[in-house]
Amino acid sequence: MTAERIDDAQLDALEAVLRRASGLALSPGMRRALPGAVRDAASAVRSAPAELVRRILEGEPDAVMALVERTVVGETFFWRHPEQIALLAELAFGADGPLYLWSAGCASGEEPYSLAMALLEAGRAGRGDRILATDVSARGLSRARSATYGARPLRRLPERLRARYLSGEPPGAEVVAEARRLVSFSRNNLVADSPPSGPFDVVVCRNVLIYFDPVLAAEVLYRLVGATRPGGILVLGPVELPIAQQVGLEWVDSGGASVLRRPLRGP
Repeated sequence: MTAERIDDAQLDALEAVLRRASGLALSPGMRRALPGAVRDAASAVRSAPAELVRRILEGEPDAVMALVERTVVGETFFWRHPEQIALLAELAFGADGPLYLWSAGCASGEEPYSLAMALLEAGRAGRGDRILATDVSARGLSRARSATYGARPLRRLPERLRARYLSGEPPGAEVVAEARRLVSFSRNNLVADSPPSGPFDVVVCRNVLIYFDPVLAAEVLYRLVGATRPGGILVLGPVELPIAQQVGLEWVDSGGASVLRRPLRGP
């Protein structure tokens, strides 16, 4: 390999490493972008691309993670799928006691902070609710903890919520402390790690399973279900819902949205 080119055999080997490390099944577009991800990772760790590829293929953890960090899809934004947020509030946010939520695959934090806003909008301030947000990417988690965002992630957030829950202007718009206090962040690899300690009243994992092959997506789905308390709610991305057809969850549909509820008995 030269610094300019990675051959097909090396791309195959790198893709296999990524699959083992993070579950990613690369789309054609992601595969085409992989050489650029290698160069970005090499620059980040101050290594020549060829040297980094060697270290990755030898299984050096820091090198593998450097590539994972620059390959995982981190595009997200506030108030994604608002119809699901509304249904979640209808089904779960009327509980008397504290709620425990898990935002799995939280990327740079827009989703868990959106959940915090939704809880506060439902009048749950001071109820003891907690949101655990996890991701495989340490870089994404660092951005999430900063709670500071530019204009693009805010493009779908209703203006009234933006005015209440963010201070300052992009690129330094910061989530207010009232919402930040509800969220804690931790690194978790959905493929390689056990789920965080639960059970959770609500598990949100949207637009993550689509990057796994069908067998792995099913395995991760069962882990998500296992982390949800009986009667609790699992929220997947709309395009991921067919993956859950054989899991034995109850489908709840309202207002053009669908979420899944774990039955009180099984699965």
